[in-house]
Amino acid sequence: MVCRKILSILILMGFLLLPGATTTAQGEATPASVAREYWPTEQWLNTTPEEQGMNFDDLDRIDEVITEEGIEIDSAVVVKNGYIVYEKYYGYWSQYMVHTIQSCTKSFMSALIGVAIDKGYIDNVSQPILDFFPGYIIDNWDPRKENITLFHCLTMSTGLEFHEVDIPYEDPENDLFAMYRSGDMWQYVLDCPMQNDPGEHWSYNSGGIELLGGAIEHATGYEVADFAEQFLFDPIGIDYFQWWREPNSNQYGCGGGLRLTPRDMARFGFLYLNNGTWNDTQVISSEWVEASTQMYYDTGAWYEYGMTWWGVPGYEFYEATGHYEQKIYVLPEEDIVVVFTGDVQDEDWHPTDWFVMECVLSSAAGNSFWPGPATVIGLSILLALVLPAPIVYGRHRLMQ
Repeated sequence: MVCRKILSILILMGFLLLPGATTTAQGEATPASVAREYWPTEQWLNTTPEEQGMNFDDLDRIDEVITEEGIEIDSAVVVKNGYIVYEKYYGYWSQYMVHTIQSCTKSFMSALIGVAIDKGYIDNVSQPILDFFPGYIIDNWDPRKENITLFHCLTMSTGLEFHEVDIPYEDPENDLFAMYRSGDMWQYVLDCPMQNDPGEHWSYNSGGIELLGGAIEHATGYEVADFAEQFLFDPIGIDYFQWWREPNSNQYGCGGGLRLTPRDMARFGFLYLNNGTWNDTQVISSEWVEASTQMYYDTGAWYEYGMTWWGVPGYEFYEATGHYEQKIYVLPEEDIVVVFTGDVQDEDWHPTDWFVMECVLSSAAGNSFWPGPATVIGLSILLALVLPAPIVYGRHRLMQ
């Protein structure tokens, strides 16, 4: 069965330049912080779904479908009210093993930009990206490059010509892998010719996210992983991770190179669920959480897009998304975080949105929110006929 992610679609809306501004939104990004009985800094606590007002049978349909359909999901974690209420691992995977999170890495980069703004290293998202690369001599010069901002990189609206989804990945002309082979990913992206005015069109571009890594390093003096470890990972209890580095330049793969355990992915989602607060510490400003999870771009075909976060119109949740079905869902209205990791291939059904809509929301509310699997699979086949294939994020190398 064919199901392909919707990742390269014409933008229908304009762009914003300030962290707190909005155009379209999917409701409040996060509810007011609630008093927590504990914080999972050292470890998560488990309860039954029923203890948190959920129905186990609805949640366990996730396992039934994965098992019966032979879906290559590696883990599923559901957190309700700060407690793990459902957790499954498949094959050789366990809660202690780090897993590629692919393009979910992009949402971590968005968080790091927010932290850098909070701490005064970066002014705001309207700051031009070229401010962070003063010594670079740029090919294919176009004065429009001076107008590319952090916001454009975060929302994939840079206007740069970057052929990531419209050329086969094995083709030497594919910009994603050409960027990896270049020896300097930042230079490669800055050298790309302009195709549109910044903000004019939305186009999937991992290169713009790599530029965010350069902005972090040049603005703060930290390497990306060190900045993340000190200001994001340590405060929320992420004490082990791996992050791929391009071997020639030692630049971190900010578009998809991070590896974490599913429980640590859930910690990141829980931080956003709590407006950037963790155990009375404001790790990320609530303003950044609100602004970055707003849906600025209506793709016109299922998903909306924020500052690296995705949303589904009509549903009060947002998600970090990675190839092969890596997902972090934040459901503010339900006080829920859901995590999946997997190895779901492009031609197979990608079920995690259905799991959240049909199983998780049903478990929390007691009624079905979505049609059955047959309907969803049929819709997936229809969409696959007209939409591009999902993104491949390339090789991974463990952090030295």
